[in-house]
Amino acid sequence: MDELELLARALPDAPPLSPEAVARARARFVADGARVRPATGPSRSPSRSRSRPRVWAWALSAGVATAAMVIAVTLVANLVSAPAQVLVQPPNNALLELADRVERLPDQKAAYWREVIITGERISAGGYDLLKRDRLERTAPLNTAQKSLLQTSAPSALPASAADERAWRAAGAPARIKPLCPQGTPAADCRPIRVTDQLQVCQWRDGNDAQVGDSSLATFTLADLAAIPADRDGLLAKLRDYHRIWEGRGFKQPFAQFLPQASSLLSMPIRPQLRAAILRLLAELPDTKVYGTATDPLGRQALQVTFTRDTGQTQSVGSKSLPLHSRTFLDLATGATLAGASYVPGDILTYYSAQAPETGWIANRPTPPKSCKAK
Repeated sequence: MDELELLARALPDAPPLSPEAVARARARFVADGARVRPATGPSRSPSRSRSRPRVWAWALSAGVATAAMVIAVTLVANLVSAPAQVLVQPPNNALLELADRVERLPDQKAAYWREVIITGERISAGGYDLLKRDRLERTAPLNTAQKSLLQTSAPSALPASAADERAWRAAGAPARIKPLCPQGTPAADCRPIRVTDQLQVCQWRDGNDAQVGDSSLATFTLADLAAIPADRDGLLAKLRDYHRIWEGRGFKQPFAQFLPQASSLLSMPIRPQLRAAILRLLAELPDTKVYGTATDPLGRQALQVTFTRDTGQTQSVGSKSLPLHSRTFLDLATGATLAGASYVPGDILTYYSAQAPETGWIANRPTPPKSCKAK
């Protein structure tokens, strides 16, 4: 293979050189090679004679390099009319950059992990819409000899927008609101809802099996999360274990379609290196998309992404049935999931589940109400 063929293979999309360009390049190659000669003189020592092969090797390399340069220059001249190349960012580059930043964070822990999860669902009360809200708080100890704490609040409702709040106030700002209940709605969903939070359940539990996060992937304690490998191969092997758990529950889904479920780990108290590995794995999935920076349902700036295709589900808004699309919001500093939400066209929020700002590691056990019971 000569240099012309080598360049042709390296640049398959380039137009072929003209015969005149090839002839000029080869002539320059011959001329440059003729100008390069081994050192000569009236007398030569044996040591200088032995160095001649090295000089010729250098001369040959110089000749080839010069010829390649001439061919490259000629090629560029022939490509002047070609369109400029556009630098394309790798897919999901923002997610990969986030993973790089997260990986460098220190692994910080304290005596207790506290998570406060707020969920909201859009409902209609007639003249205005509200977000039905539920609050769950769990505190899990690193020292499993300590007790864990579980607190939940009775459902409450807040006006869904500024316009809805004005309509609610115009209706007398009722403290309890009865949602509209189409025929067939379960009776439990038709009960009046308070507009303020009210503690419903408070329990002390055994710290040895205190669960954290949701159980969509598996059930986790702090010790379970600490045992998940942070390297790619180890992480994939662990995810295959969780996939078998899913299959044992009756879900039949190929492993490739199951992989987006790894995103549920991002909301849990995992070390930064594991979170970075999960972000990189998710960035490779075919349905992952990054939509840039946006505001999550609790008003925080976050990276807005999806890891799966929209399912085609719909949501009733007033008298209309509108298609839903889902988004996940990631913390720009830690990569943790701040919220997941569903919207209908017009970016109308219909459902969300969010980690409240008070979620995180704390040094002291929270003081529960006196009514809190042991379990």
